[in-house]
Amino acid sequence: MSTVAAQTPGPLRFWLVAGDDVAERTRVDMARAAGPEATVCFLTVDPPQIRLPGSRNPSLSYLSPAMYLRLLIPPALPPEVDRLLYLDSDVLCTGSLAQLRDVDLAGTPVGAVRDAFTRRLIDAGGLPGIYGSRDLDAQAPYFNSGVLLIDVPRWKELDVTSKALDYVTRHAHESRFPDQDALNYAVYGNWTRLSKRWNHMMAWRLDPGIGGSLTDASILHFAGPVKPWQPSFPKGAHRQLYWSHRRRTDPTGIRRRLPDLVQGGR
Repeated sequence: MSTVAAQTPGPLRFWLVAGDDVAERTRVDMARAAGPEATVCFLTVDPPQIRLPGSRNPSLSYLSPAMYLRLLIPPALPPEVDRLLYLDSDVLCTGSLAQLRDVDLAGTPVGAVRDAFTRRLIDAGGLPGIYGSRDLDAQAPYFNSGVLLIDVPRWKELDVTSKALDYVTRHAHESRFPDQDALNYAVYGNWTRLSKRWNHMMAWRLDPGIGGSLTDASILHFAGPVKPWQPSFPKGAHRQLYWSHRRRTDPTGIRRRLPDLVQGGR
């Protein structure tokens, strides 16, 4: 949140989705981290009681029920909100998001970036249910849900939330990347592909230490179990970027509690 505020000047409104167990002090600290020009609003929604993939796949045991919260955000917003930029908590903003905000979605409910590791519906074992479907092209591109540009009225009109929740409930026993698979199913053939600069999932390639440049992306997404705030995260430009923002905006140590809020990224 602090990197978004630092890189995108002007008034911003953050909608933070969290459970009702988030302490008031934490909410105050989060508002402070957003900066003086930002408005911070909290949405309280209850994650659906759906089986997590970690019980079947130990490599995904770091995921929490909070991953499903992104599916519930658009319907919970006030009627006057017509466009929303959803960001996972494990991203760092390295450039202005003004250009992304103004992308023409051409009538689709969602703009997203193709996943760097699961590029087609058929990859990583295949989207659950794809082998028995005549309506899904197995070679179709698959997007990552860590950054979503949402046309809120269109999302509501197409009932994306209900379609996604219905899908993930039906396929809970064979979950792969539950919320992400559900969204790819719910908006299949009806989403806008964004440039990877808006959700760069291979941040190590941009490290100046190996000849890269952080300016080649505006949003770095640290998908996976190792996050910049963890001691095991590799040293380098990305870790330095995270800590520089933490020192500037986080004197109370709110980042140590951030994983307890929304940890939906994979």
